[in-house]
Amino acid sequence: MHLPPPSGSPASSAIARWRGEFTCPATEAAFLCEQGARIALELSRSLTFCAAFYLAFALTDVAALGYSRHTMLLLLARLAVAAVALGGAMMTRRSLDPARTAYRAATCVASFGMATFLLVVDFRPDDLLLHGMSMAIMLVIVYLFIPNRLVSAIVVACAASSAFLALAMALGTLDSGRMLTMGMLLLLANLFGAAAARRDAHLLREQYWTQQILTNLSVRDALTGTFNRRHLNAGLLDGEIARARRHGLPLTLIMCDLDSFKIINDTHGHQAGDKLLQDFARLLLSMTREGIDTVVRYGGEEFLLILPETNLDQGKDLAERMRASFASARSICGDAHIATTASFGVVSAHLSPQLPLVASHALIAHADELMYAAKRAGRNQVRVTEWQAARAA
Repeated sequence: MHLPPPSGSPASSAIARWRGEFTCPATEAAFLCEQGARIALELSRSLTFCAAFYLAFALTDVAALGYSRHTMLLLLARLAVAAVALGGAMMTRRSLDPARTAYRAATCVASFGMATFLLVVDFRPDDLLLHGMSMAIMLVIVYLFIPNRLVSAIVVACAASSAFLALAMALGTLDSGRMLTMGMLLLLANLFGAAAARRDAHLLREQYWTQQILTNLSVRDALTGTFNRRHLNAGLLDGEIARARRHGLPLTLIMCDLDSFKIINDTHGHQAGDKLLQDFARLLLSMTREGIDTVVRYGGEEFLLILPETNLDQGKDLAERMRASFASARSICGDAHIATTASFGVVSAHLSPQLPLVASHALIAHADELMYAAKRAGRNQVRVTEWQAARAA
């Protein structure tokens, strides 16, 4: 799940004024990933519809040229456009990155379709005014009906418009007044299409970001900004276990708990306790890998860290650094400078498809046991174990 940071960073949500895309590459990639299925479906429908109508207009070639060599060439060209369109739709449906594949297919089909249309114009110069109106409609289709990057749509549409006007001038079948009118018509179609496509791109990304913020609020702990228990229970750890098992990777869990937290609350008040929790969570988040590791507020002053592709030694080292850093830190709330420590339990499992499936609740329970063992041993300590060794014992 691609979620924005707890603060809803403006840098992550900014949309480029003219491109209609997120300025942050990671946010744009997340948007395309989330929207990939919808974009692929829209492209399939659009290209199928366009291919059918493009073929249907072969009847106008017959009406204008009769059954001639030119008619057959145009029919073959129309069939080629339809084949490319259907091929692009099929590739998009099968792609692992459907949004980007859809955009490439859209650019390819639109470019090929426009080039083929210029061949129609060249073979049927007497219908130039009708061709001009057809070109204007095709421009709107390129901008609004076929999903694509705005930049790519503008390049294809402007290049096709320029090529069409150059061909019309070369054919010389229209006077200067009608050429000017046709040029203004195509300019209007480009301006209208680009403006409407830009608006749609902005709206889609604004809706996506709003949905991400709402999702973020539902899975984040309001006080600390870490993930909440609800997100964990929704299958977060089960998914990481399945991934580690599928690829034969290590997975480490760290359970940590603030020492003497009740005494601090009773002595300095709940506001100071909240500030201490926030500072501890900020430390955990700063020392873990964004987008890879997960910090969960498990309950009260207890936090769970899920560390994919991390072995026992790496997990122990991280827990020791967190313990030492927090022990030397001070939390300031008003005039109070509060210092305390934390206890850590680290359990690591090297998973593979050949080993039995590990239950998420069992891993959490064992990390919890280790953390309480650290507390019983005097607090401000780290206790570690390898899951297989613990299970065999």
